[in-house]
Amino acid sequence: MRIVLCKGQIFGPISGSDETLVTYAVNLQKAGHSVSVLLMYLYSEDDQYYRRLRAAGVPVAWLASAFAQTSLGTGRKVAGKLLKIFPSSKQLIRKRAQRVVTRMATGHYQQCRDFLEHQKPDLMHIITPDPFAMVMIRAGHDAGLPLIYQELGLPYHPPDFKTYYHEFASVLPLCNEVAALSPMLADYCRQTLPSSNTFSVLPIMSDGCETAPPENPQRNGSVNFGFAARMEELKGPMVLMEAFGEVSRHIGEVKLKIAGDGSQRGLVASRAHSLNLSDRYDYNGVYASPSDRNEFMRELDVFVMPSFTEGTPNSIIEAMANGRPIIASAVGGIPDMIDSESGILVPAGDTAALSDAMMQLAKNPQRRKKMGSAAYKRYRALFSPEAVVPLLIETYKRISVRNPVTKLNGHSGKSHPWSVRV
Repeated sequence: MRIVLCKGQIFGPISGSDETLVTYAVNLQKAGHSVSVLLMYLYSEDDQYYRRLRAAGVPVAWLASAFAQTSLGTGRKVAGKLLKIFPSSKQLIRKRAQRVVTRMATGHYQQCRDFLEHQKPDLMHIITPDPFAMVMIRAGHDAGLPLIYQELGLPYHPPDFKTYYHEFASVLPLCNEVAALSPMLADYCRQTLPSSNTFSVLPIMSDGCETAPPENPQRNGSVNFGFAARMEELKGPMVLMEAFGEVSRHIGEVKLKIAGDGSQRGLVASRAHSLNLSDRYDYNGVYASPSDRNEFMRELDVFVMPSFTEGTPNSIIEAMANGRPIIASAVGGIPDMIDSESGILVPAGDTAALSDAMMQLAKNPQRRKKMGSAAYKRYRALFSPEAVVPLLIETYKRISVRNPVTKLNGHSGKSHPWSVRV
């Protein structure tokens, strides 16, 4: 089966969608399928995600010229500066920027269609709701290809980006199917996106560990909490720091380790200093490979994700794959990911509830151990390649009417718990 995974560009560590794209492509390739990646804009040779695709033998093609990419980058920088200078004009600036980017992307429609008609894939799998995806969907539809669009978050979220979805939703009826990341998110998509679509579930996955991860190490009473994500307001790093400050006032031997980068990195460090927590706060930067990621996760006793809005975060799955218990906000698809045996859910933005959950686990090593084991088992059932790849192929087979697949490579015969359509 020939599958082309489509995305506007590789953004690097700031984008969880890159991890999803690469993990899908690499594991489909391992399962014996012909996979390629189509981007609108050129990748960097040094990008960690491109290097992983290349190492797995996944071909990567792009449509736009280097000049177009430079123009896009310049435009983003200008828009970013304007947003800082005129924050009250946020919606107006974003609308105008969206129109410019849409015009640029539309200029590559024929090139995209010609590429697809030449390659003749059995199916297109498109991710990220942006003007690049709109062009790819239109080109694929006009080329007569089966299409699946995968929503990697919540439609119309964050609220600042609602205008993006109003335009993007207009092309979704051209797709054979729209996939969400969990049953709750599929139901949300069904309620908010065009009703003519069929909706299904395709979870993200993590390569995780080939064998069961080691148990949480004993640290002479010290407990390490960890966070890994973009350090932006909607991910809740400042809420986490406030909660950690409260935990530190009651429990002496605790540390907070953070991986990631973003606009709130300096604010988090400054708040740690003002709370006299600098000696308990470790900033670990951005991990550059799956091995770095696993090493970071295994330094933790508890993983914390206090987001205000989410789909199903990669970092939660990565923590589960490494056998770590989870504390997370009950938003988006997170309640589908975590049950009461594998973690604790708290209301978004509730510092008191978050600190209480952190103290519960800090004081109870046996509960941490039990939850970590349950989290790993849940990862294996829902988010491991062995669970997700068969569901991907099952979905592709269903919508690829041009070239039905008679054999599902690597299919175990077991249905994924989230194999539903709404």
